[in-house]
Amino acid sequence: MSSGSVQTDHKNFIVTFPRLKVIQVTLNRPNKLNCIDTATSKEIAKVWELLDHGEDLWVGIITGSGRAFCTGADLIEWNEMNRAGVVNDMSAPGLAGLPRRDGKKPIIAAVNGITMGGGFEMVANCDIVVASSAATFALPEVKRGIVPVAGCLPRLTRTLGLQRCTDLALTGRSVSATTLYDWGLVTRLIDSSADVVDAAVQVAEEMCRNSPDALIVARRGIRMSWETGNAEEAVSSLAEHWYPRLVEGANFAEGIKAFSEKRSPQWVNSKL
Repeated sequence: MSSGSVQTDHKNFIVTFPRLKVIQVTLNRPNKLNCIDTATSKEIAKVWELLDHGEDLWVGIITGSGRAFCTGADLIEWNEMNRAGVVNDMSAPGLAGLPRRDGKKPIIAAVNGITMGGGFEMVANCDIVVASSAATFALPEVKRGIVPVAGCLPRLTRTLGLQRCTDLALTGRSVSATTLYDWGLVTRLIDSSADVVDAAVQVAEEMCRNSPDALIVARRGIRMSWETGNAEEAVSSLAEHWYPRLVEGANFAEGIKAFSEKRSPQWVNSKL
């Protein structure tokens, strides 16, 4: 894909390719603060499947239009489902394919504004979080008799700590992106909301200078440790199952050869 060459408009989101090897989803329901209905959720999940299976795509980005990143599931739709006796599905991978996504390739959250409920759950499982200093985050589910069970509580507990996660989930209060930067969830804090996507694209470009095989395997090692909590189990799995696959790929030899020849490596798309 050539950068910026394709834009696909869906009902509630836009898909673009801001740079080579990078795919971006922009939630585009600003009048509803980018809340996500069931149909939209399934459509966006297919975009991440495209990312994982498209050899020429290496990194994903998700952001929002207007003053919100995402305020979670569409509660008007939820109310209609409740009236019809339909229980909302909380199975993996979750809202917009993110809260319980395992996946293969990294996704960057470019948080431009209000992030609540399921939107926060989506961010909690992204690989890197770039946020505007004006962005706010909350898990207000308890105020509506709901609990954020789509995947964020165990993950936020690992990232933020027991007491901080408890504070958020049991009070429903809002916290700033600056607070979450201090707590370790936000990885890069940006002064202006208008610059958040550009900053995320820059991070994606940094990633795309590296071996796509290494991106996949390094991410896998980090994820295994985070999800299981067993460092040695993660190391063993990475060394026994993933490292041999990395070594077999053309990029492994190319990176070392390029270093010895004092030139930039010429990566090929990953076959992992």
